[in-house]
Amino acid sequence: MQDSTCYLLNYYGSKMYYNDTAQFNSEGLVIFKKDEQPKGGLYIVYSGGKRLFEMVINNENNIELETDTLDYIGKMTVKKSTENKLFFDYLKFLSAKQKSSIPLRKKLEAKGTSEKEKAAITQQLPEVGVAISDYKSNVISTNSDLFVSVFFKAMKESKTPEFEEVKNDSLKRLLKYEHYKNHYFDNIDFSDDRINNTPVYHNKVAKFFKSVVYPTPDSINKEIDVLLGKTKASDELFKYTTFYLLSHYEASKIMGMDAVFAHVGLNYYTHELAFWSDSTQIEKIQEKSRKLSPLLLGEKAIDLSLLDTSGNNWENLHNIKAKYTVLVFWDPDCGHCIKELPKLSHAVDSLKESIDIKVFSVSSNHNKEWKTFIKKNNIDFINVAVPMEAYSDQNKATQFIIDGHTDLKSLNYNKTYDIFSTPQIYLLDRDKIIVGKKLDSELLKQVIKKEEGKA
Repeated sequence: MQDSTCYLLNYYGSKMYYNDTAQFNSEGLVIFKKDEQPKGGLYIVYSGGKRLFEMVINNENNIELETDTLDYIGKMTVKKSTENKLFFDYLKFLSAKQKSSIPLRKKLEAKGTSEKEKAAITQQLPEVGVAISDYKSNVISTNSDLFVSVFFKAMKESKTPEFEEVKNDSLKRLLKYEHYKNHYFDNIDFSDDRINNTPVYHNKVAKFFKSVVYPTPDSINKEIDVLLGKTKASDELFKYTTFYLLSHYEASKIMGMDAVFAHVGLNYYTHELAFWSDSTQIEKIQEKSRKLSPLLLGEKAIDLSLLDTSGNNWENLHNIKAKYTVLVFWDPDCGHCIKELPKLSHAVDSLKESIDIKVFSVSSNHNKEWKTFIKKNNIDFINVAVPMEAYSDQNKATQFIIDGHTDLKSLNYNKTYDIFSTPQIYLLDRDKIIVGKKLDSELLKQVIKKEEGKA
């Protein structure tokens, strides 16, 4: 480590950032000097392309650690720092307990181990976890004024009662689940934003919404309201949690999760609450959320009236009589559309054998290329497009509307349906309620199968 660069990194949620830089001297000594007290949290000492160890920084002007490159944690001597003495003692205890369980686990997996021995080992192994939990609990109870206690407490799971008085197994499982969910964040002090300077808070939030909350937009939105209500005790935690949830559900590939993005955007990413963001960004999020709101699962699809391939008939989406209507937006000059439309046509043809289904196929250009593609690929849909005159002649577009053939929402369907890429495929039920979106041919069949199972 001599004469090399060493970095001090800090956590912020799930990310790590460079906080300070220093040089190891010829004796392997490195000193980080700060003009201001760093924010309390867990920090990483990093050098040579790898993390060496983590340490606690919290309101201690001088921290002095000494270790050996052969075993940074095992050989760690804390010369100055109450926080780190407790932290590294715990890490050493944890390592020893984990090592003590290795022979037991190996024996449990060994072929020659009897069932009696396996049963005994199965009883012994949880004792390791209990010992580790008890160790942290002791640190918490005897050092409540230190950050390491806040950190350890946040790591602990809340205890779930067994509900032994309940005899019905299904009800018992439900009660245990509800208790676990409702008390999941009991050990987080939401008034202490230092916890976000460790990976613990982010990991708990991510696990909660991935593995604990029932994966439907309504259930997720309900729990988001509860969590963000708690985080208002700390501006920093509210900021981080709001931004994480917004970006996480914006990027989600799971159908229907745009409802969560819209919920967070409309209710929390506001001028009153999003103090960290400028007005332009807030308006951008609000506008996107407003656009998405009428396009969510469970909403009635916005009606469209556009011109068919003959150029004589205006077809209306809401007038289609079918148990299911596929609404697809595409263009003949879109490479992905050229591949997907024939697949969609084939999928719908196979579904028609047993299901009443029609397709309302929308394109932006009522031109020769569009008609040629439809004919060549035998796309037997209700094919409609915006008349070319609507683009070139504003008076003509206005006349189409005055004559009752169409409306502004139809002519501007890209904006109406927030079409920023194609193809976009929706599935509507008999009443034109959106039951599927962001589909492809295979997903379409899966969603219809699921909907048919509800009948």
